[in-house]
Amino acid sequence: MKSKLVVLLLIVLFTIVLAGCLQREGSPDDKAPERAKVTDAQVKEFQQNKQKNRVDIYIPIKEQYATSSHVESLSNLLESDHATAECYQCHSAEYFLAPPDQKPDIAGVKLSITCAVCHVLTQSEFKLRLEPLETCTSCHNATKEIVAGEVVHHPQKEMFLGYGAIGVPVIPDSKYKAGLTCIECHMPNEAHSFEGKTPEEALKEHTESICVMCHADQSEEEFAKEVAKMQLQIEKNCEDLEKKLAESKKKLDIRRNQGIQVDPAQEVYNVVYTNLSFVIADGSKGIHNFDYSTRILDYTQKRYQELANLLQ
Repeated sequence: MKSKLVVLLLIVLFTIVLAGCLQREGSPDDKAPERAKVTDAQVKEFQQNKQKNRVDIYIPIKEQYATSSHVESLSNLLESDHATAECYQCHSAEYFLAPPDQKPDIAGVKLSITCAVCHVLTQSEFKLRLEPLETCTSCHNATKEIVAGEVVHHPQKEMFLGYGAIGVPVIPDSKYKAGLTCIECHMPNEAHSFEGKTPEEALKEHTESICVMCHADQSEEEFAKEVAKMQLQIEKNCEDLEKKLAESKKKLDIRRNQGIQVDPAQEVYNVVYTNLSFVIADGSKGIHNFDYSTRILDYTQKRYQELANLLQ
C-alpha cells in the first residue's frame, strides 16, 4: 500500500513538472509583451506620420484646397508684370465662368480659381465640367502657338502629350499612352491640394509615393534615386544652356550695335531660347515627359552649337 502511494505521488509530481516545462516551452505569453509593445509603438508612429504628412480623403476637402496654388491664382497674377486680359481666364473664377461676350472688367474680379471652375455644383453632386485631362489642361497649357523667339508659359499639356517644341518630333509621355491623366499623380486619394510629390520628397516625409502604384518592381529608395537623377540631368542641362544663351545674346547685341548682319544667328538663337523656355516653364524637370524633355534639350544643344559657330 505504501509503495503504491509513493508511485502515485511520483506520477503526480512528474505530471506537474512536465506541465510546467510544456508551459514554458510553448507558452503564447513567452516574450509576447515585448513584441506587442514594439508593434504598438510602430503602429502609433505610422499613424502619427500618416496624419501629419499625408493629405488624404480624411482631411476635409476645404482644408486641402486651402493649401493649393489655386487659392492664390488671382493674387499671383496681380503681382506679375506680364498679366493680360487673357490671363484672367485661368486665374479668376468670375472671368472663367462668364460667357465669352460678357467677360467682367478685370479691375472688378475678386475670386481666384474656385470649385465651380472645375465642377458643376448641384445640391447632390459635383460633376467635372470636362473629362479629367481636359479639365486640367484647359488652363495648364501654353495658351497659344509656340513661336521661335517667344517665351513659353506653363506648357504642361504640350509636354505631357509630347508636342509643340520647335524641330522636335511628337513624343507622348508613357503615362499618357498608358491612359493616365493628371489626377493619378496630382490627386492621390482625391487630395485637392494638387501637390505632385516626387518619390524623394515622399521618402523624406515618411509617406508612400503615388509612383509605386505603377513602379512596383522597384523599391521606394531605388525609384527615388532614379527620378532624382533624371531631374538633376534635366536641370543641369537647362542651367548650362541658360548660361551659354546669355553669352550669345551679349555677342548678338554687340554685333547688331556695330551694324553687323546677325539675322541667321538670331533665327537660331530664337529656336534655342524658345525650346529652352518650354522645358523650364513646364516645371516638372522631366517628370511630365522625360523622353520628350531630353529630346528637346538634345536638339536645342545642337542648335546652340550652330549658333556658337555663327558667332565665332
